[in-house]
Amino acid sequence: MENISHYDTEKEVPTVDHDIIPKQMESTNCSVTSIASVLDGDKEPEIPQSDPEGRDAEKQEENNQLNTTQPPVELSKRQRKKLLKLENWEKKKKEKRLKEKEKMRTKRIEAVRQGLPVRNGPSRKELKRHKPSYTEATIEIAVDLSFDQMMIDKDVAKCVKQLLRIYTLNRRSERPIPLHFVGIEKGGAVERHLARNDGYQHWDVRFSSEHFMQLFKPSSLVYLTSESDNVLDRLETGCVYVIGGLVDHNQHKGHCYQLAQQHGIRHARLPLAEHLVIKTRTILTINQVFEILHSVHMGKEWQPTLLQVLPARKGVIPKSLEVANDDQTLRTI
Repeated sequence: MENISHYDTEKEVPTVDHDIIPKQMESTNCSVTSIASVLDGDKEPEIPQSDPEGRDAEKQEENNQLNTTQPPVELSKRQRKKLLKLENWEKKKKEKRLKEKEKMRTKRIEAVRQGLPVRNGPSRKELKRHKPSYTEATIEIAVDLSFDQMMIDKDVAKCVKQLLRIYTLNRRSERPIPLHFVGIEKGGAVERHLARNDGYQHWDVRFSSEHFMQLFKPSSLVYLTSESDNVLDRLETGCVYVIGGLVDHNQHKGHCYQLAQQHGIRHARLPLAEHLVIKTRTILTINQVFEILHSVHMGKEWQPTLLQVLPARKGVIPKSLEVANDDQTLRTI
């Protein structure tokens, strides 16, 4: 038993001469660094020199090229897809419009050949005759577009589409109403989506980045909001009716009502409950509110106008005269 030798833990590790390391290993920076760190102990490893053949420069150049082609790291996969889809749409938009014009031209030629009417609506010359008069107008309508920061980009796009429908309806009217699109933030989302419609600056609309309180007399303003207790039973001459351009799906309920109270101006709601029985919510789009005001401005009654404008999915039912009279009796008691 005494002949068994024990391993001496205090025995020093045999040193190795650096000269025995093959020169071929010097080309691999990782091997030289790891071996030198083990052999030298606390000695700091030397920073490897750049490859004389320029491999480090080539790798750096490749990384720079990848960084320029790839989207920013902050964007998610879904955002990159949306960005790519938007870029592709901008490229194909002009080609699509040219195809649509060519298709309409072919239809007109075919209609002339068969002796059919060429157009269904008024011509451009007829439309130019019916321009809104801002000096002789009985009422005016302003759309408040100062809600850029309260809407996502998708809802801003919906808002601008509704503005386009308002402009189209007003342009084809025999008695167009003076229109104002106000509160447009310069460089904001609303302006960016409006710019996608070529020539929108030439619409028969007054665009402004100023607030409606700076453009009109406060006494003439009436902000339309469904939360108001005041019922709009008739259109007053000289009033400017403000429609809130906020597409929020009830996320900011009552914001326009609070805005009207904050500025100390009049507010009112459309007479939906007075003429209809609605089982769903009574939130209307911007273009629906404008269409209702436009029809009443043209001399149409409230009830047939509301039945025509409101979609059938809301399940609206006209209120009979007896029900309306009963409601008024209960309110007076």
